[in-house]
Amino acid sequence: MLAYALKNEVDFTPKKARSLASYFADIKDFLEAKEENIKNLKSISGKNVLKFTDEEIKKLSIYKTSGYLSAELTVAENYLAVISRVFTQKQLDMVRSLSLKHLNPNPFLIRALNLDTPDEVVRLNVYMAATRSIVTCMGFFIEDLLLTSSDTIEKVKKSGWDLVKTTSDGEKCWLQIKSGPNNMDKDQVVYWAEKIQDKVKEGDKAYIGFTYGKRTSRTVTIGLLKQILPDWQMQTLIGKELWDFLSEDPDYSSKLFEVLRKSAHQILHQNSLSEEIDSCATKVTDEFIQEFGDGAQGVSNYINSIY
Repeated sequence: MLAYALKNEVDFTPKKARSLASYFADIKDFLEAKEENIKNLKSISGKNVLKFTDEEIKKLSIYKTSGYLSAELTVAENYLAVISRVFTQKQLDMVRSLSLKHLNPNPFLIRALNLDTPDEVVRLNVYMAATRSIVTCMGFFIEDLLLTSSDTIEKVKKSGWDLVKTTSDGEKCWLQIKSGPNNMDKDQVVYWAEKIQDKVKEGDKAYIGFTYGKRTSRTVTIGLLKQILPDWQMQTLIGKELWDFLSEDPDYSSKLFEVLRKSAHQILHQNSLSEEIDSCATKVTDEFIQEFGDGAQGVSNYINSIY
């Protein structure tokens, strides 16, 4: 957890982050470490093992007093908070860095959707760009949240399954993870029904897990699961069921959402990302007008410049 935090929130190299993290017994030990002690970390033979620049020491001191890490939280809760902040910060940085040159509005879309003003053109394209980035990052973010929900979970490689959980008695539980309760078509349900049966025949357990939703949801996917997947209620984990199963904590979902809320507040403060997107759209609209002009004529000038 600490190595991940030092790499992603303090901007240390992975090697330096791991090396420094290894010197602390727990979070409190790290938070209470004095600057001079960190500067003079030594090996068993008494040699200095890590060298820090003044800028690195400054960033480390600021981080220790930022309140980002808390000795009152468990390591797992701090890890979740770091993962959440890193995700939110990446989205915030992405939105704030958007400019007109990143958007390249499609002239066919402009005319097909009757976008007659620079504000309409830019606002739609800013939201589209932001959404694409968020959706791309979201899968990795959810995967990280799932993996940190328990020490008994591992990522699976090259088999098609996403995760495997090994219980205390050595039983393996294989999981294929889907975002919500309407993310599978018939072919996917048929395919995973067969894969689940294969694992059951091998003596393991296997599930399709949905990160949110309820069994009572009236979606196409839920309907297909009922029709195609044998014992579908026993072979699926939906929403809270998934998180409780992985973490073995019936209150885990509530804790998770509270960590997400607090972490987002630490990065965005009183704002939401939606407000940041609106501010970005206003900024880029000004760029558009400055380069191509205002009103319908400005939009026409833009189209003529690229087509």
